[in-house]
Amino acid sequence: MAGSFLHIRRWLLVPALATTMGCSVLRTSDGPRLDPPAMLPSTPEAPPAPLGVKPKKSPVTAPARDVYRFSQFVFYSDFELDRSSPLFAELEELRDQVFRELALPPSNTVVQVFLFEDFGKYRDYMQSRYPELPRRRAFFISQPRANGGADDLLVYTYWGDHIRQDLRHELTHALLHSVLREVPLWLDEGLAEYFELPPNFQHVNRNHLDDMRRDEFRPNLPRLEGLTQVDQMKQPEYREAWAWVHWMLRGSPEGRAELLTYLQQLRHVPGPGPLAPRLASVFANPGQALNQHLARLIVGQPMPATATTMGTGGNPPPLTPVGSVGQPVSNNARNR
Repeated sequence: MAGSFLHIRRWLLVPALATTMGCSVLRTSDGPRLDPPAMLPSTPEAPPAPLGVKPKKSPVTAPARDVYRFSQFVFYSDFELDRSSPLFAELEELRDQVFRELALPPSNTVVQVFLFEDFGKYRDYMQSRYPELPRRRAFFISQPRANGGADDLLVYTYWGDHIRQDLRHELTHALLHSVLREVPLWLDEGLAEYFELPPNFQHVNRNHLDDMRRDEFRPNLPRLEGLTQVDQMKQPEYREAWAWVHWMLRGSPEGRAELLTYLQQLRHVPGPGPLAPRLASVFANPGQALNQHLARLIVGQPMPATATTMGTGGNPPPLTPVGSVGQPVSNNARNR
């Protein structure tokens, strides 16, 4: 998960909450520019620091012992990668899934992933290279090159207990930014939250549902779309961003159509405006429709067939039903 926008020239810094995704996003709002894969160096040099972030020289270097390229991803690691790991096949499928489910054209923009063997090495590198950045499990950086041309799409993380979730989340950011001119903060994070879980989960984040059952949830998309600063987005905002995305893609054919149309406009139109008024023109009460969708997820009811054709696997296991259909989903008695 990530936060909101801190403008440094055209840069956007998005720190996450450590209790969830643990990623940060540093990215430019420039549109997509394709980077021919043949131009990628075989051994990476340390990328230049973004404007406003002062790197320090250090003996700590970026991973380069092993290089593994597949699809549009290039992994640099400081340990030998097991190329037969199912994780890499899953990440290749993630690329296809993101572009297919969002009806976006595939990109050939190279995404470079710097994978450290453990947290200590990752922490030391990030602290020495980007001392102003917060401590997080992972970063995605969309970084202009000093000599112009396509932005470098960079992911930094380490091999740990959350590697599968972290890579799916960060690479979703990279894939979106490889084809869209801009990505609104809430939508960027909502989609990353959506795709961080593999398809057999049907993108149902049970932690988010659990929190929504415990705490009163009143969706407000216009408010969410108005958030523009890092400290404005907290865990409830990340949960709500995921919920809106899940409802549109998996709970409503009409909502799905509106979202896909909006994404197409984000490819070409600078500042296409908010999504909430478009949903309000189709649904009498979008917030109520979202709560109905969440209630179905909680009780494990099947989702509309037309909204689930892009995934695999069965419905999520049933959860304890809490909340009334059309009312805020809550359970104030439940504690974590």
